[in-house]
Amino acid sequence: MSESGNFTLPPENKERVMRLTQEVFVPYLQKAVEVGATQAPFTEVLSAASTAYAELVEMTVGRDAGVKLLRSLADHMETRPVSDRAQ
Repeated sequence: MSESGNFTLPPENKERVMRLTQEVFVPYLQKAVEVGATQAPFTEVLSAASTAYAELVEMTVGRDAGVKLLRSLADHMETRPVSDRAQ
């Protein structure tokens, strides 16, 4: 839980990340979106999911590191081929 501006993201095991994405996170997030969709419009559900993720990141690594991590994620999303999406 670092507040340091010197936070460096460690290298990732891409295969493990994709397995966790597909087997753990996507199914639970899809279920959360389904539940949310019964209570609010999709744009609000998406905003709530994004806000929850940002809060989780900040709680876990601190604000400075969280900002760096989320910027890195945005860069990754912008540059990866569409075919690399988690299914």
